[in-house]
Amino acid sequence: MMTSEPELEYFFHPRSMAVAGLSPDPYGTWLNSVYLESPRRMGFPGPIYPINPKGGRIGDLMVYPTLRDVPGDVDYVVSCIPANHTPELLEQCARKGVRTVQFYSAGFAETGEPDRIDLQREIVTMARISGIRLLGPNCMGIYSPASGMNFAVDFPREPGPIGLLCQSGGNTSYIVRSAAARGLRFSKAVSYGNACDINECDLLQYFTEDADTRIIAAYIEGATEGRRLAEVLNRAAATKPVVIFKGGYTAGGVRATASHTASLAGSDRTWDALIKQAGAIRVYSVEEMTDVLMALLRMRAPKGWNACAVGIGGGASVLATDELNQVGIKLPPLPRDTLNGMKQLIPLAGSMLRNPIDAFPLVGVLLSRSTSEQTGADSPLTSRIVVRGDRGWGDFIGLLEDWPGLDMVLFHFAFDTPPIPVGDWVAATVEPTLSAIRFCRLPLAVVFHSIATEAGWRVSLKTQDVCRTYGLPYFVSMRGAAQAIQRLTDFSTTYPDRIDKSALSSY
Repeated sequence: MMTSEPELEYFFHPRSMAVAGLSPDPYGTWLNSVYLESPRRMGFPGPIYPINPKGGRIGDLMVYPTLRDVPGDVDYVVSCIPANHTPELLEQCARKGVRTVQFYSAGFAETGEPDRIDLQREIVTMARISGIRLLGPNCMGIYSPASGMNFAVDFPREPGPIGLLCQSGGNTSYIVRSAAARGLRFSKAVSYGNACDINECDLLQYFTEDADTRIIAAYIEGATEGRRLAEVLNRAAATKPVVIFKGGYTAGGVRATASHTASLAGSDRTWDALIKQAGAIRVYSVEEMTDVLMALLRMRAPKGWNACAVGIGGGASVLATDELNQVGIKLPPLPRDTLNGMKQLIPLAGSMLRNPIDAFPLVGVLLSRSTSEQTGADSPLTSRIVVRGDRGWGDFIGLLEDWPGLDMVLFHFAFDTPPIPVGDWVAATVEPTLSAIRFCRLPLAVVFHSIATEAGWRVSLKTQDVCRTYGLPYFVSMRGAAQAIQRLTDFSTTYPDRIDKSALSSY
């Protein structure tokens, strides 16, 4: 248990901010939204001082010509000014007693130009002499719901257990939004850019010690301190699950990282060995990172690889089997007692009572024709869907729970495969099913897939809301679910002590 606060705690909890380079123009700029509106909406408790040589006002805030003109103390400064003016700003920060300067400003070492590399070195030297910590250059900064730090107006206000360090500002936004859309939340997220001072090692160390962070997620393009990174990553991964997306793992990606954040990318083989040795989980896309975070936070870790896949539609069930088998998840045949019990619940016609199970007949679908009173002609075929109810699903789940050696259950819904329009059957089938299966004692996951129409996407979003309400782990593709479950099962089997048992009950 941590008895002292992490070294960079003050960095996430400034008492006041100044933003240099905001526009007093009545129409403003998008940076006004990023660094004024976003923290104010998030509830930043202290004063925010816009800085611009023109002075004036931005809404209800006075704009000060220089940092020297600000009447109060300033803990944290955001630089949005051209790179060549930043040394002067740092001089003012030193006199003002500023503790942290974040450089949204770009045009430093990432350009590859010798004079710009020298400029970055100059600001680092100035900062170290003054005792100022630098974030960036070329970064978006901090998102910390608890302290009101924020740079995007649509980020959630509720904090959560994920700590994110991300070298790319754009990918920071994408990861936060992708996870937030799935109901996941962050303790803090940091876009750190060129890492001229505060780097991936500092942030990994912070999140390792941060009591509010239970899982660490990282997007890293390159390392500034290779040996220290190995030490810090090993310590972090021994304490909490760490999920790493190494950007720039191909030859072309290595070249791209140099022009993006001036990073030393290193060989992919070296990174792979580093991540495996630490016991961290490596992913290869933002979508995969979100899926793995979902599995770690919302799904109970299976004890083995035997699964039962339950879905609606035979073809969708076959495709699901392929995806699960590819990652080593097995679908054993139903035991005799389980099969006999299923036959009492599910009509044989139109069903698959092996494994996977096509449970469509568990939902009675009655098709009828109605007659138009005006014309006497038959109207288009309509459907009336009768759900067997929670008791039917409860009996079904009971049979699965009594299945000896079964480690997990996957319930999957293929929205656009039935001939019935998606809007007609989802509310009557999926929501009652989700309501019933949430009580399953086996580790379970829900997958929404085979979505082809606008109606399918709309209904999928509604059912995702239901999953978030019930706290169910859900995925938006069978392949993503299979890969995430494979990583969770592998991780929990290899490192059972690193799975946070409190996550499911408290988040």
